[in-house]
Order: sequence, then structure tokens, then C-alpha cells
Amino acid sequence: MATKAENSRKPRKARRRIPWKAIGWVTAALTVTCGVVLAVAWSVMSRDVDSFLTFFALRVPKTITKVLDRNGDVIGVFAEENRVVIPFGDIPRAFVGAVIATEDSDFMSHGGVSARGFVRAGFNFLTSFGRRREGASTLTMQLIRTVTAKRQKRLDRKLKEVILALKLEKAYTKKQIFEQYANEVYFGGGRYGIEAASQFYFGKSAPQLAVEECALLAGLVQNPNWYNPYNPDPKARAAARARRNHVLRRMAAEGYIKEADAQALSERPVRLARENAREEQVAPYPVEEVRQYLYRKYGKDKVLEGGLEVTTTIDSVWQSAANDAVRAGLRAVDRRRGYRKDGVQFVGDVDKVNLPGWNRFFEAGDSVRGVILGWKPGGAEVRIGKRVLEVPEAAFAWAGTKTIRSILMRGAAPLFIVKQANDDGAPVKLELDQEPDVEGALLAVDPGTGEIRAMVGGYDFKRSMFNRSWQAERQVGSSMKAFVYGAAFAKGLNPATMVEDVPTRFTYDATVYEPKNYERDYWGPIPIWEAVRDSRNMAAVRTLELTGIENVIAFARAAGISGHLNPYPSLALGASDLTLKEMVRGYSTFALGGRQAPVPFLIKKIVDRSGRVLENYEQGPGEQVVDPMSNFQLIQCLQGVAQRGTGARSNELNWPVAGKTGTTNDHTDAWFMGFSTRITCGVWVGLDAKKTIFRGADGAKAALPIWVDFMKAALPSTPKEDFPAPEGMEWADIDRYTGLIATSATQATDVVRLAFKPGTAPKSASTGEAIQKVREARQKANSQPTENRAWGANLAVPGQSTLVPNEIP
Repeated sequence: MATKAENSRKPRKARRRIPWKAIGWVTAALTVTCGVVLAVAWSVMSRDVDSFLTFFALRVPKTITKVLDRNGDVIGVFAEENRVVIPFGDIPRAFVGAVIATEDSDFMSHGGVSARGFVRAGFNFLTSFGRRREGASTLTMQLIRTVTAKRQKRLDRKLKEVILALKLEKAYTKKQIFEQYANEVYFGGGRYGIEAASQFYFGKSAPQLAVEECALLAGLVQNPNWYNPYNPDPKARAAARARRNHVLRRMAAEGYIKEADAQALSERPVRLARENAREEQVAPYPVEEVRQYLYRKYGKDKVLEGGLEVTTTIDSVWQSAANDAVRAGLRAVDRRRGYRKDGVQFVGDVDKVNLPGWNRFFEAGDSVRGVILGWKPGGAEVRIGKRVLEVPEAAFAWAGTKTIRSILMRGAAPLFIVKQANDDGAPVKLELDQEPDVEGALLAVDPGTGEIRAMVGGYDFKRSMFNRSWQAERQVGSSMKAFVYGAAFAKGLNPATMVEDVPTRFTYDATVYEPKNYERDYWGPIPIWEAVRDSRNMAAVRTLELTGIENVIAFARAAGISGHLNPYPSLALGASDLTLKEMVRGYSTFALGGRQAPVPFLIKKIVDRSGRVLENYEQGPGEQVVDPMSNFQLIQCLQGVAQRGTGARSNELNWPVAGKTGTTNDHTDAWFMGFSTRITCGVWVGLDAKKTIFRGADGAKAALPIWVDFMKAALPSTPKEDFPAPEGMEWADIDRYTGLIATSATQATDVVRLAFKPGTAPKSASTGEAIQKVREARQKANSQPTENRAWGANLAVPGQSTLVPNEIP
């Protein structure tokens, strides 16, 4: 029985006992559960590993389609991802060290996942209370992310990256992984892989990169848009340099370079390829023609991702010369049209404005807008960036100094052309300029093969992609006369044949046709060679009448003209719309001695990424379509044009060339078609809307200067050859007035040596009386009334020369 004391004592609380046994069971259960979950997760996520490894092994990165010139230099690329794949051996060791030091210093020792990297990233996250996050991804994991294009931050994605990284490291060597990484990673500016990035930023191939250049590229990997050194934001450019220097310090810390070298390299400025050079494309019109062909033949995806290699016929040196000649020539033509004040821009604060393009590296010939700060007695103050230039009045003279002062007031931002720049790429001498309204085209080919060496389709491809050398159909004017006279020689006429250059009104199929000479004067009876040389319109129409319209059309067709030819008397003066391409082919037939010229073509060979040839194109001259002697007579006449006639400016070349100017009514189209034995080149100038270029704009003033400038650059790389005379050709000294054999009555300056087919030279000798008779007829030509007659009415035999024989009655 309990005592009282015992009964009165308060009951003591029972001591809680820690349920170690239960905790153990729970822990064990959780461990097993987590293990099962992780095992299941690992199993589930590992299901795709084999398929990924297979995908990785078979993966071919999207690669560019390269367009090459005839010498193997790249002139264009087509790509969804601008990438050029290179082997590990071509990747600079400095770049390897820069990337590893900056992105994954444990790369050479870890098995795909860096424990130290995870610890470091976690520690930084915790100690900064989540404010500072550092990636723990290895290069292997970055490569997986790049290849799979999955960048969402999710636990399952991270876990899968870890699994794939571990598997990838077992399947491939470090060199293989880094090679793939260097070719896959994005460097900004639309460039993927180190080779494309090296070309883009430094204008050189990856093996040529300097250490500091490798460091800059390695620094781009983290944030290629912000660290892009071409970023116009000054803060971004400063950040790019700071990032490069950080990479150099990391390289020193990891032992890839010495501390002293890192310091010295950090002090070097960032030197990039000229920004305007990156944007230039030496052959935009040919490259666009290639793109359109490839899209039609192989499809867009194959072109943008398949790594084709297209070798063209373009010669980059000739192409560059063609670009310069067309741009300079069209500027000169446009200035004759006057200065257009409606194209002047005005800015607000002249001291603070920053216009696009001011940060470029300038060279002579570049265009730039400058802000007018004011005028002084000797000229204007013009601001470009931080520089203020004194531009003399002479630089505005072409626009009219008095007029231009009233147009270009303070705040105006007209276009200037850089005439001189210093070594740092800053403009030091300017001249007023304007964007031409006038357009032009140039096409140069090897006549024997049809290979296009240069093609310019307009003043500026960015302004207009329309290829006027290939697609535009324009009236060819007097350049058509070559086909008229070529057909005439083939039908029996010769360079000494006399034709009447007098006012005539023809009736043809009940239609009245009254051609006029360009200068509105007439010379009376003249030999064909002189009519060709000085481009006499009436004489050309008379020759067409003598030869026959159907014969001239047949001759042009045989030479290579495929477009529509109007079967009317106006055919003699080029009243047909043709392309520059077919005109070049036609004149190439003459350059080949009368053998039909091949169709001009651009693509020589196409190979796929494995080197398998898909297309290979070769061609040569066709059959003889013009008899060699008739062809040579035509060439001799066209040489007269180039030496002493409307094309006399080509004497600057000091080279055997032949050609013909072309001008249309109202001066809407200007042409020059010319050739040597190795080059045929045609130039067209005009406005897209068929309007007058400027009053008096003819082929000699508008097109010929462009042709001469181009040929000055192209001809020296070809053999200097005379046009060979066919065997059996006969020669005779002819009196230029009568078309008869020259005698003592002929002045020495009036003797011309001409080529004749055997037995066709004039039989009669020139006399003083005959010469006087022709002179009198020429004096009366302008005063005599216009002759009215039906087309071909007084031809004894249609198509034969019986109207004007080489005799003076």
C-alpha cells in the first residue's frame, strides 16, 4: 500500500526517447526511394543516349555553300548558319588554350562533368545569396547544348546533359570533342565556328590568328552579341576589349602564356578587318544569278545547309575593275544631269549628330555623308565624326558653286566621295557627290569559251537587284549596224562600196519612214568603211536596203542574236529591244573570226561537300557562220570606229580593239560594244524608265568611258594580238572620196588601205575629176530636197549591190 507521501508526489513526465529505429527505417526507405527514383530517371534519360551518340557520330554541321571565282577565291556564300568546318590541326593552339582557360579549365582532366566546377558554382551562389550565378557546364556539356539546341534551365535537362557528357567523353577523344565545339559554337555576326569568325572579324584564316585575336574570339563565346567588337555601341566595344584582356589573364593563370606576354598583349588595340570590306561583295550580281540557279536546281535547303562548292567563271580582278568603272562612269554621267536638291538630308544638332557609316575605315572612292557646318570664302566646313574638314569650292564646282551655297546650308548632310584618306582610314579630302539616278551594266566574256569574266548589273546591288546585263531588254541603237554591215559584206558589198548619205523619205508597206543623221547633216556619197566609222544613219539604212532586211536578220541570228528583231527599215538603227548578254554573244562571233560564239555562261563546276562533281560545264566556238573574209572586213571597219571614229577614246588603250557605239532616239540608251581577240565587253547606260539620260548623251560620252576604264585593267592580263587576216585576203589603197584605187591625184591623207575578197577590189583608178565630182555632191547633200521613194524600188536585184558600184559614171 502506498504511503501518503508517495501519493502526494506529482507524477514525473516520461522522458522522450528518440525513435532511432524509426528514423533509420525512414532514412533507409527514402534512400531506397531516391535511389529507385534516380535509377529510374537515369534509366529513362539514358534511353536516348545511344540514339544521341549515333546522331552525334553521323551529324554533319550545317555548312555554307561557297561560290568561288575561277581562281578559287570565295566571292559569295549561302548559308543558314555561316560556317566553314576545319580540322583540329588547323585550330590555333592559342585558341584552344584561350577557350579552355576561360570556359573549362578542367577540360583535359574531367570525364565530361567537372566536380570542381559544380562546387565552385554552388559556393558562389550560396555566398552571394543567389545574386551571383556561375555556370558549371563543361565544354562537353556546352557542345551538347549547342548540338541539341536546348538551352532551357530545367533539372531534367541538366541531368540529361550530365549523362550525355559522360557518355560522349567515353566515346570520343578530347581533340574530337574540341574540334566539334570549335566548329559549332556561335561567335556573333551570323558566324558559326572559328574559321568563319576569323574571316569575319580579322579577314584571315584561323591558322593565321595571333594570340590576342584568339583571345578575343574565345571571349565572344560567353555573350557574342554584347562582346561583338563591331557593335556600334562604344560601351560594347570597350567591353569586347576588356573581355579579351580577361581571357589573356586567364591564359596566363593557366600557364598557356606568360604573365608578361598577357600584359603586353592586353595593351594592343583591337584591330579588325575593315568594316566596309566585310560588307563589300566583289560580285553581287553574278552571285545572285548563281543563287537563283541553285535554288531552282537543288532546292533552298540543299543550298543553305548542304555545303556545295560552286566554281564560277568570274575573274575577281576583272570584276573589281568592272565595278569601279561602272560606278565612276555612272557618277560622271549623272553629274551632267545636274545636282538634285531633293536628295539633300538635313540634321538637327550639327555638333552632336552621329550619322551611320562614320565609324568606317575609309579609302579613296568611298561615299559618306558629311554635315555642313557653314561656308567660308574659300569653301565649306564639313563634319564627319569628330573631324571637321575644309572642303574647297572646287569640290562643289560641278554642281555650280553659287547654286550649291543656297542649297547646302548649315545642317545639310549631302553625300561626298572620299578623294583621299590617311593611313588610319580617316577622310582628308572630299568632293561633293550624289547617288546617281542613271543606271548601267557591263558584261565581259572570253569569246572563245563564253565564260563570263565580269558582270555588273547596275550601280548598286543593294539599291536594285535587277540584273540589267542579263535581264534588261533595251533598244540597241547604232550598235546594231555591225550586223547590217556584216550581212552586207557577206552578200557581196565591200568596205569601199559607195552608198548615198542624202535626205530620203522611204515608203515601206504603206508606212513612211524618214531617218535622220545624228548631227542632222548629210555627206552625199561615202564609202561604207567611212559610214561605219562615223556612224552615219542614212548610209546604214541604205546599206540595209541594198542587203535586204531578211538577210540582215538571218545574219544576226547566226551570230547569236536570239531576241525579237523588227523586220522594218528602222532595224538598221537598232530599233529592237535586246539584252546585253545576246549583244555580247553576237560581237563575240566577230572576235572569233566568224565562228558562232558560245552562249555566255557563269557556272563552271559544282561539287557537293564530299567532293563529288555534280556539274561540270565546258564549251567552245561553234561552226563557221560568217565567212572569214566578210568577218575580217567588218572587223577592219570596226577598228576604224575605235581608232578614228566615234570610239576613238579607245586609243588610250594602245591595243588592237574593235567596236561600235550605240545611241537611241531621245538619248535614252547609250551603248558601246567592243572586243579584242581575247575579250568581248559590252556596256549599256540609261535610266530604268526610258527617259533622256541628258541632252547629247550618246554611246561615246556615256558608255565608252566605262568600257575603256574596264579594258585598261583587263587587257594587260591577255596576249596583245592583232586580228589575223584570213589567208587569201587581198589589200588595196583606196581613195576615201571615190572608193576607187588611189592614185597620184589622191592626197596622202585621203588614202586608206582596205581588205578585199579575191577579185573584188575596185577595178578603176581614182582621178582628179572623179574626186571633184564627189566633193561637189557632198557639198550639195545638205541643200538638196528630200528624196521620196519606195523601199527597194530602184534595186536591180533585191539584196545585191548594183545601185552603187565602185565606179564613178
